[in-house]
Amino acid sequence: MTLTPFKNSLPSKIILMSFLILMLLIPLNMVLDLVKERETRRDEAISEVSSKWGQVQNLQGPILTIPFKSYYVDEKNIRRMRISQASFLPESLHISGSIIPETRSRGLYEVILYRLNNLHFKGTFSRPDFSEFHVAAENIIWDDAFLSVGIPDTRGIQKEVVLKWGKGSVPFKPGVNNADLLTSGIHARIGNPEKTGTKSIDFAFTLELQGSSSLSFIPLGKETIVELESSWSHPSFDGAYLPDSREIASQGFKALWNISYFGRNYPQQWVTGLCPSEEEIAMSSFGVKLYQPVDFYQKCVRAAKYGLLFISLTFLTFFLFEIFMKLSIHPLQYLLIGFALSIFYLLFLSLSEHMNFIISYMISSLGVIGMIWGYSRTILKNKRGSSLMALFLTCLYGYLFILLENQDYTLLLGSLALFIVLGVVMYITRNIDWYSLQLKKVEDTFLPEE
Repeated sequence: MTLTPFKNSLPSKIILMSFLILMLLIPLNMVLDLVKERETRRDEAISEVSSKWGQVQNLQGPILTIPFKSYYVDEKNIRRMRISQASFLPESLHISGSIIPETRSRGLYEVILYRLNNLHFKGTFSRPDFSEFHVAAENIIWDDAFLSVGIPDTRGIQKEVVLKWGKGSVPFKPGVNNADLLTSGIHARIGNPEKTGTKSIDFAFTLELQGSSSLSFIPLGKETIVELESSWSHPSFDGAYLPDSREIASQGFKALWNISYFGRNYPQQWVTGLCPSEEEIAMSSFGVKLYQPVDFYQKCVRAAKYGLLFISLTFLTFFLFEIFMKLSIHPLQYLLIGFALSIFYLLFLSLSEHMNFIISYMISSLGVIGMIWGYSRTILKNKRGSSLMALFLTCLYGYLFILLENQDYTLLLGSLALFIVLGVVMYITRNIDWYSLQLKKVEDTFLPEE
């Protein structure tokens, strides 16, 4: 039995090449799994550093809470008393401060941290009105009133926080007594707000806080104004509201939010049992993330997703060389070329963890191009053919680099490139009689043998 008919059979060759391409999905998927594993390790490193410095901070408050007595009749028809809470949000809330970014290293990874040296809160509360809740004046426990501020990670608080309330001042204490809404933070007992004798009460306090990655706020004021500035030049504004004005430069950014309570889905006051849900509160959150402009793991994933296309185009190019140069490339040689293309992503990933993205990409791509160029000089037996192969791969990896650097134009650039490649292949193969073709019996050659 001879293998020559099979070796020279065009359909058999195409089927075998398709099978090899599908086989090479295995190493490509292994690379994607490795990228996810490295991302997980990075996230663990970030979490470890953040847990000792301060986690992502989402600040809520202040909230004025006043206990009151309420009565109900139990199943035995006995009238009983319980302590409930009425919560009031500020009429105006103004927050201003500066975010001082820091980067700390943990192994291979950099963690973005920040300090808030003077995050200043000020505003006013209206005189609490219980008429909406139908609470008798004698049932209000004015002397137990307190103010709460929600801080997710209180380990980030650096100094004592003192509340200026009206004409007096009260130190904040750890913990929150407003369990309906806040789970972690600080509180200050302010006494009877009725003693001020005014229709509104001013408040102010300053936080010195540490956190990581992002800072966000809940717009609890009837009118909430937040002013932030930082030396970080790559902010990412997210949440329910974008800044009304912002300035971003290489020296840093400034941002201003001015938010009305009409833009949220919860009221200015409520009693126990009618508290807004966590989802309603979270939906109104807004703030800024200290964005890392170069996420090489994301770029590795995007590059690996083009792996199947790159292998297919490279195999197609070698297949055309077979036809026009009257050669027969062994399936094992195709497989080795496919492995060389696959190892590019592994090189790119490993080098990106230690050096600049552009340098790591150049080293990885030039290494693979050089390897395939040297190998093709032997299997093509033609210097011109191997040089054209190297030129093709250089264009291919140059095209991939442009795609990775221009994410917004990926679809357009990809569509144009595929259109051009298809047109070139159709033009080159326009005179081939595929029905009568045997791989070693092509009359016209694309490249002269040397």
